[in-house]
Amino acid sequence: MSTVVYARVPDSLKQALAVRARERGLSLTAAVVALLERGLDATEDERAREREGELAASAGELERTRARLAEAQATLALAREREQLTASSFRALAERARGELASCPQCGKPVRGSDLLVSGHCPQCVTPLTALLLPRPQTGAPDRDAYLALLGALGGLVGLALASTSGAG
Repeated sequence: MSTVVYARVPDSLKQALAVRARERGLSLTAAVVALLERGLDATEDERAREREGELAASAGELERTRARLAEAQATLALAREREQLTASSFRALAERARGELASCPQCGKPVRGSDLLVSGHCPQCVTPLTALLLPRPQTGAPDRDAYLALLGALGGLVGLALASTSGAG
């Protein structure tokens, strides 16, 4: 079955079609049909190549995304390990700070590490515990100011550890 298709084409194209038909021993209609079929096949092949290219690009993007995901998962696992280590360190420090450390120089009641390093006074009589913080003079002992700065930093760390463990537990 065949159908008639009317199309206007420039004279130069019609002449080129006529030459092509003569060279191949075809009628003008047969030459037009053959060229249209080749053009349609070429268009389908071009679309298939474009789709293959898009598929290859998508596959490449998928691989890059998988690599980023693996990297993010490794980073997350490392962060979780660090968080667990920090939390266990804070728990250990907080536990030690909760333990009895000394006796109050004023009332003789037990003083915990947190009383000494965080609040700085006896929980019973509110006497400052700074005397317990000062190093005893000895050879090779740290400078008094450096020692107090170290204790201040340690006190802040103990306070942070206590606050984080009391909120978690």
